[in-house]
Amino acid sequence: MDISKELLRKLYLEENHSMSQIGEILNVSKNVVKRKLRKYGLRKTQLKLGNEHYDNKEWLYNEYVVKKKGYTIIARELGVSSTVIRNRILYFGWPVRGHAEIDKGAPRRGVTHSSEAIDKIKNSRKKKRITCACNYCSSQLEVVHSKFKYNNKNYCNAYCFREFLKENRVECMDITNSAEYKEWRKLVYIRDGYRCKMPGCNSMSRQIAAHHIYPKKKYPDKQFDLSNGITLCRQCHEKTYGKEQQFIDMLVRVIQK
Repeated sequence: MDISKELLRKLYLEENHSMSQIGEILNVSKNVVKRKLRKYGLRKTQLKLGNEHYDNKEWLYNEYVVKKKGYTIIARELGVSSTVIRNRILYFGWPVRGHAEIDKGAPRRGVTHSSEAIDKIKNSRKKKRITCACNYCSSQLEVVHSKFKYNNKNYCNAYCFREFLKENRVECMDITNSAEYKEWRKLVYIRDGYRCKMPGCNSMSRQIAAHHIYPKKKYPDKQFDLSNGITLCRQCHEKTYGKEQQFIDMLVRVIQK
């Protein structure tokens, strides 16, 4: 629903309704009304102005309107919250520019860095690198240390990665249409009462799946074991995609209980 400034002005300022009452009238939440009032700069109490730079209407006009700085940039330069600057812009009656209209490069455009600053920037961009071997062709390559620590299987390029997958792909038979799988799935659902058993999930959704605790690709001998199945709702099942190993211990304890 598009709530206009004139409608809010009438309900909030002229008829003196509260935010909750306006939400009931317009069939929206109180937070929606609060955001719209803040956006349009509508307030029942006058904004208290002090002696700061941003309280000076002429100074703020020069920074925001003449120099076309974004209110977030002005706030950053003054070390205050962007809400403080935006509230004053709305109070003075100037339209708030969107992110697409803010020229974020304007404050530093035409300003050149010193040689010391350039060297400092270059040094900050140098990342620690480590020499390792490609996991497919064994050729030497440099990778960022954090990447090597996260995953020690590194490749020269996409070609080496694809070739490695072709040679080491584990083929898995599609068992979802087999009678044995359907019987196993049914028994898992009955045991779990057709409800998600993920700890902390209270979903009553009927969009459920029989999840293999030990992945059937790595443990084919357990694919029809009733103790290797657990009922999960669609959202919880999606959380396990590619992370099956991380959920094994937790889901095993759930089944044992």
